[in-house]
Amino acid sequence: MGEASWFDGPEGEPELQPKWRPVPPDSNAPVPDAAPGAQPPTVPSSSGETPVDLLSSAQEAAPGPDSPPATEAALGGLYGVPTRDGWQPSSLVELFGKPETAGESESAAAPAEPTSSAGDGAPPVTAPFIPPRGVIPPAQTPAGSSADTPPTGQPVVTTNRGDEASKQKKRRGAAVVGVIGELFITVGVLLGLYVVWELVWTDVQAGAEVKEILKQTIEQPDWVEPLASTTAPLHDPTIEPPPVDADPLATPAAGQVWATIHVPRWGLDYNVPIAEGVSLPQVLNRGMVGHYVGTEGPGRIGNFATAGHRTTYSKPYNRVAELKDGDSLIVETAQYYFVYKVYGRDIVYPQDTWVIWPVPTDRNAVPTKRLITLTTCHPMFSAAQRYVIWGEMAYWVDKSEGTLAELEG
Repeated sequence: MGEASWFDGPEGEPELQPKWRPVPPDSNAPVPDAAPGAQPPTVPSSSGETPVDLLSSAQEAAPGPDSPPATEAALGGLYGVPTRDGWQPSSLVELFGKPETAGESESAAAPAEPTSSAGDGAPPVTAPFIPPRGVIPPAQTPAGSSADTPPTGQPVVTTNRGDEASKQKKRRGAAVVGVIGELFITVGVLLGLYVVWELVWTDVQAGAEVKEILKQTIEQPDWVEPLASTTAPLHDPTIEPPPVDADPLATPAAGQVWATIHVPRWGLDYNVPIAEGVSLPQVLNRGMVGHYVGTEGPGRIGNFATAGHRTTYSKPYNRVAELKDGDSLIVETAQYYFVYKVYGRDIVYPQDTWVIWPVPTDRNAVPTKRLITLTTCHPMFSAAQRYVIWGEMAYWVDKSEGTLAELEG
């Protein structure tokens, strides 16, 4: 019996030989029968029934004239099926692996050489590689790809050092951006706290302090309490000049409180102390109105100029823009009320000091009127400009003669 005679195709055309046969490829000896008493190979049944004796089943098949011996056919059915495309493994090989024979163990690890059909011009066909049991097959490279490219479906492992360095740079950049972001957040929180302190807490703190200063001022021994049951007569300064004209102008100490200001437009309870000077820590930041040093005193001919905060530190001049012509500005001293009426306003720059001259707009002019000036920051929450209000004295009242009707409502 020839080795591949039963694989011959039509017209003597040789078929592809199987990758494995139960006998060495250089032997024509028949496959020996199983030893007496030996058990034929079986395959477990998936349903849990009696295992199937595949060898016996193969031997019982009727052999044809071109069929291989029964034993060889049975083993071929168990371990592989020869086809036109090459030897295909059967379920037994998939379960237990192909047994090795002499001469095959050395050549089994190498891929099979391609064979081609004779004379038909077909491309060479490579039989599938079946490794022995326990041998891990080497990675196969598909045609048209490089050795560094893994087969389809397998994960790609990149060992490019340039990519790793780029990733490290990105991580460092992300860390730097994170630190900068945290710094911005911290600065934002600090600025927010500063705004809260500037706009809210300073009002609370200065407001409490100015109330205490006002209380101490009106409790001074020389501070006259007006008679509540009597309305005092109004004195026209052009006809009856106030007594202060005959008194020498006293020079209060810096920060000393010596008057208060009432603005009925801002409420009948509005009464803020006036201190000497416009120092921030001594006067303005304590919630008081400051008197510009060198300008005239209240009730006198000339310009009684004052300053006050508009948005912070109790903001005594916060509503300055609400004043209208004819509104009263009342300055109270220990003995008198001096009532001024608003007649003008302007928005200027900080260097425009002419607004507090004895005669505004004309520094060399001789004053003949009794004026008052209110200055504060403009616009709101900014010190870029100054909002200015001017008023002229309308009358004065001696507190010992009675109360002022405008303060009674």
